[in-house]
Amino acid sequence: MAHFLYGDAEVFHLSCLADQAVLAQKQILELPELVCNIAPVIERNGKIFLVSKVLTRSDLDDKLSRVLLPKKHVIDNVSNFLTIKEWEDVNNTEEGIEVRTWVGDREEENGTHFKYWDKSLKSYLFYKHWIKLAKKHNLNIGDKLNVWGRRDPDTNELLFEFTFDKQ
Repeated sequence: MAHFLYGDAEVFHLSCLADQAVLAQKQILELPELVCNIAPVIERNGKIFLVSKVLTRSDLDDKLSRVLLPKKHVIDNVSNFLTIKEWEDVNNTEEGIEVRTWVGDREEENGTHFKYWDKSLKSYLFYKHWIKLAKKHNLNIGDKLNVWGRRDPDTNELLFEFTFDKQ
């Protein structure tokens, strides 16, 4: 059996290393909680993925003329993409914010509005011109709406691009 003799300096150094190892272990154990709070960022051609939604009957109803979005995904992803003023307007004004809207590489003639509906639905939604856009692109129940965000490079104006996965 080998015996190692350490002087005071070596013992102090080993003690410091042990303290650092314990601290690192604690930080690693806390890491999953931190990672869960980070919104996933998927980027494609300068656009950031924000939210997706499988369309339902109510999303395509002429009378309702709006598409509801998953609240948690909007809070996790979209809130981080908007400016503070835009996010406040989405949540605190009746009209929300007007957004230039693109489908593919073409800008839609009419943009849409994005807001938090705090009355009965307590949800985020696109409205104004939504049904017109849905009909123009022949959207059906079960089709998936994907929303991507980007900023106009000249004006920093908010732009949403919609892509669709047809069922």
